[in-house]
Amino acid sequence: MKKSLLIISALIAGVSLQLNAQRYVSEIFPDAAITSNIQYATNMQVLTGTPTLVPLRMDVYTPSGAVDPLAQRPLIIIMHTGSFLPPVINGQPTGSKTDSTLVAMCSQFAKRGYVAAAMSYRLGWNPSATGTTAQDIRTGTLLQAVYRGLQDAKACVRYFRATADTGGNPYGIDPNKIILCGVGTGGYIALAYSTLDDPAEIALPKFIANTTDATYGFTAGLPYVNQAVLGDYEGYGGIPQLNNPNNAPGYPSNVQFVFNMGGALGDTSWTEPGDAPTVAFHVVGDPFAPYAVGNVIVPTTGNFVVQVGGSREAVRKANEFGNNNCFASAGFTDALTTYANTVNEGFEGLYPFYTNPAQQAGPWEWYDSTATVAYASNLPPPYNGAGQTVYNNSILTNPDMSKAKALAYIDTVMGYMNPRIVYCLNLSTGLNENPISSAGISFLPNPANDRTTISTSKKELIRAITVFDVLGKQVYFQDQIDQVAVVLERNNLESEYILFV
Repeated sequence: MKKSLLIISALIAGVSLQLNAQRYVSEIFPDAAITSNIQYATNMQVLTGTPTLVPLRMDVYTPSGAVDPLAQRPLIIIMHTGSFLPPVINGQPTGSKTDSTLVAMCSQFAKRGYVAAAMSYRLGWNPSATGTTAQDIRTGTLLQAVYRGLQDAKACVRYFRATADTGGNPYGIDPNKIILCGVGTGGYIALAYSTLDDPAEIALPKFIANTTDATYGFTAGLPYVNQAVLGDYEGYGGIPQLNNPNNAPGYPSNVQFVFNMGGALGDTSWTEPGDAPTVAFHVVGDPFAPYAVGNVIVPTTGNFVVQVGGSREAVRKANEFGNNNCFASAGFTDALTTYANTVNEGFEGLYPFYTNPAQQAGPWEWYDSTATVAYASNLPPPYNGAGQTVYNNSILTNPDMSKAKALAYIDTVMGYMNPRIVYCLNLSTGLNENPISSAGISFLPNPANDRTTISTSKKELIRAITVFDVLGKQVYFQDQIDQVAVVLERNNLESEYILFV
């Protein structure tokens, strides 16, 4: 593979100016435009016991503030956390497409030149079941919730491909470069998305109902997830009372890359050769989703739900089957990779967070007590008075919660993951010229195959030039230039590289 080069540091008049303008790796657009509440599908939600047809919506973020030379951009779809219940009812301040984490990440992705979508999905399960069948109800309804979320995510991918094909491509996406992300609970959906493709995979012994319960559609001896009732993985078929199969049917739902921030894989046997490349970020002491093989528990009661494989297992299996080969031997030398390799047991693509205190969840989230109380006040009893309690409880698993802390974690996610997406999807990281022009620096021609002339319109002297490749490795340095313009020749660089500045 030829690697794109980018001059990212020019020393002008004795002052170091960091350009940091690699598309997809750095923020090169001044802003992100948001189109809110786009309906990508409708389907049957079981939140209160009665199936209800609900619209499924998303917010789409696109690069803004400068002309984008690309008509088609990679698409990143992000799914929120929330334990498959609405905020506060789930015991958390978070759980929607407008969570601070999703807004921050989608905005950052758009400023890097992606299109990003924060999608909602169907909610509903029964974590507080009691009685002799409580275990069946907890396990079965949670698996059904993950399954519905999987169907919704596939419907969202199909919607984008359908609008790109017949709707004029209003968001300017590249239908061949789609990335799926799950945060917290959304991580369960993302990992299922990349691995589930065989009905036998949801018929493992731990996914078989022990009792018959018509309320939840369980039949003893059959899978909790009955595809004849709920539809297949794509959301086709099923019965109309529980599934709408008419959400952009016929378009492919495959994605080219998956990453999760928390969550887990329903069973490690789901992973097979050919699944999408997977990168995972996980707090090792997460009390709600195990880092390795462990149990999912109900956050509010501590009751057992099901045994799963956490991020360690998901990435371990992805590497074992060669699914991460597109970046596993890329030779990244940046500080984040160097650190991750000291703590991830050699599983490239796995970024464990060791926190202090060790037991934490969602350190990339931040929220406000006043907003949480206000949101809760509009809920029915007893939740209308639970806002402050929910906020206080959330601090127990996210101590020293703050926007600064959350953004620091998000910076780590962005810094570790984006180069891997670029590498696997072979994305061109050429300069966007607007931020460079504002700094008084120009590159002509741009892109360049043989040479490019670097000059400063402000007539200040260029003191030094440093060139890095997409892996963050310095491949060229020249100092003592002291000119207003300098020609950078390809023959000064390794022959495998092509200039694209």
